[in-house]
Amino acid sequence: GSCGCADFYGCDNAAYYGTYFVNVNEHCAPWDDWAKGGGCGKDNNMACDTLGGWRDFDDGYRTRIDWGHSGETVYGMQYKGIKFEVHPDDLWKVDPNFVKLGVFNEDYCMGPTPEGVLYNAWDRNPDASRNLKGDGAPGWWVPNTGHDNVVRSLRPFVDFYDWMAGAQYPSGVGVKMNVWPDRHMSTPFDQIQTFPNLPDGSSQQAEDQVWCMNNGDGGAWSRVWESSAHFPYVPAGSIQFGLSDAAMCSWDRQTYCDAIDKDNTCLAVRLYYYGDNAPDYTGMGGWDDDRWVAETYINMHHLCDDNDNSFCINMGDGSTDASDQFYNDATDKGVCADAWFTDHNGNPYLGDGANGPQLWFTNYIVQIMDNCQGG
Repeated sequence: GSCGCADFYGCDNAAYYGTYFVNVNEHCAPWDDWAKGGGCGKDNNMACDTLGGWRDFDDGYRTRIDWGHSGETVYGMQYKGIKFEVHPDDLWKVDPNFVKLGVFNEDYCMGPTPEGVLYNAWDRNPDASRNLKGDGAPGWWVPNTGHDNVVRSLRPFVDFYDWMAGAQYPSGVGVKMNVWPDRHMSTPFDQIQTFPNLPDGSSQQAEDQVWCMNNGDGGAWSRVWESSAHFPYVPAGSIQFGLSDAAMCSWDRQTYCDAIDKDNTCLAVRLYYYGDNAPDYTGMGGWDDDRWVAETYINMHHLCDDNDNSFCINMGDGSTDASDQFYNDATDKGVCADAWFTDHNGNPYLGDGANGPQLWFTNYIVQIMDNCQGG
């Protein structure tokens, strides 16, 4: 078609082209100790391509290469088709039926996927003109909704659960949390480690976590990321929460949302401060431990509605933006909601005084709570 695509070739008129490396070693299955120990390369096959964000001055910002749109941002573009395939030189390494692509219309691989599906690198039932071997052809997907499809993040991966006979997807729905050191998903938007984005000139990249979670199962308890430059602390200026099919759980996002009572279900979050010797989950005192500093309750309508499908929350109430060296009204205003994190008295969390609205926390509990209306 007009995209100039061909099998085992690519597309001459693509708006964006990306090459991704995934580890197909069977020890890189999510349940393997080698994978859990970091032996499978970048993010252990869980990488999410953020497409660089929307700020043209931000590190990682990317632009389109197609005629008539040159220089426009890739992030948030509308698209009519996806060409996704395993490089022909690598077809002997992996069955392309198990190589998949998640295309998400929200940041950091959250929110809905087009038509609620993942794309395969191999099409088992292609148009007859493309049936090169009689058993399928490289993935070339044209969603029915055409120009209505918006992409803000991508996740290419090997679906080891599909590959390994008898493997069961973890129980629950995918829940994701992404933490930025500054308000409004800033600065920078991408997970870049060397940008001096804290008041003392030090650097803290955005950090994220994803789980498979069920209603009322107690959720995820943890000390913060050891990858944090300030471990055992993570400085938080804004945090995004969302449901995600990138987690590969037993419930996909849409099926889960259709099954629950969204009016009476919340994603409940508490952030704790345990100090320099913060314990892992085995030493935490539980949800009601009085060392929690800030909490929020997000009604599932915010995470299940396709038009409002992830939720970013700032620390603070917005009163410090005018004096924030990283704040830009043109690119940041309204990106994240203010005053949703509250303290023990139910007032908006405004910070500890030393770090402005930023919260340096050491532990968290994130859970899906029934009989909860939230905000």
